[in-house]
Amino acid sequence: MSVRSILAAFALVSCLPAIAQTTNDWQRVAPLAQAVNSEVVLSKGIDITLPLVAENGAAVPLRVNFDTSQLAESEFIRSIRVFSSGNPNAEVIDFHFEAPFSRIELSTRIRLSESQKVFVLAESNQGRQWLSQRDVRVTVSGCLMTGDDSVDAAVMSSPRIALPRNARSGEAAEVRTLINHPMETGFRETAAGEVIPQQLVESLTIKQNDQPILLVKFHTGTSANPFVSAFLDEVDNLLFRWEDQLGEHIEEKP
Repeated sequence: MSVRSILAAFALVSCLPAIAQTTNDWQRVAPLAQAVNSEVVLSKGIDITLPLVAENGAAVPLRVNFDTSQLAESEFIRSIRVFSSGNPNAEVIDFHFEAPFSRIELSTRIRLSESQKVFVLAESNQGRQWLSQRDVRVTVSGCLMTGDDSVDAAVMSSPRIALPRNARSGEAAEVRTLINHPMETGFRETAAGEVIPQQLVESLTIKQNDQPILLVKFHTGTSANPFVSAFLDEVDNLLFRWEDQLGEHIEEKP
């Protein structure tokens, strides 16, 4: 065997552990492993923007872009789901698209309890899936932070919606929204050692002309005062509806 052949073989073997490690990362996150529907998972197409170091794990900015040029004719993204490898609950936030979006760019704020990996899984209406991941170093935990240990009932309030000032016809435009709510995870304790009950905003539904176009499902990994940004093809006749775990809801029009 030539020296060149030996070096080539060594290089190939050296790569194998890294490939296995990448595969095992997502397979060890049970809800994510259950959500992956086949052995063929694509990686090209998802861009995840996260800070390398998050000083406050309670509010880590996250942006997800999907390159729609990766889609076949008549194919569109049906869901984008975010998972974490180190949070008490792996599910962070889910986006479900009820209609094709020409531009998939989503922003939110998430909680990370420790330094870990964040995974994003996208799925199309044809069942194809894409998976990507990013490492984040966290200096202060976001799920067990102490502070106000009030056990009063959490109430949704003060919904805010921001529409683009100069939306151009035929171009997707950014729509941002936020609602006040502490998003109690059920992991914190009072000074007396009592667990503060879980109280979450469960979902946000955005409707256009009375038809749902985007459903956002929040989990314990979503930050307090849930914030969502998305690019919509049209920004007229919108309705935003938030619902909490108790079935209470708030509806707001821009």
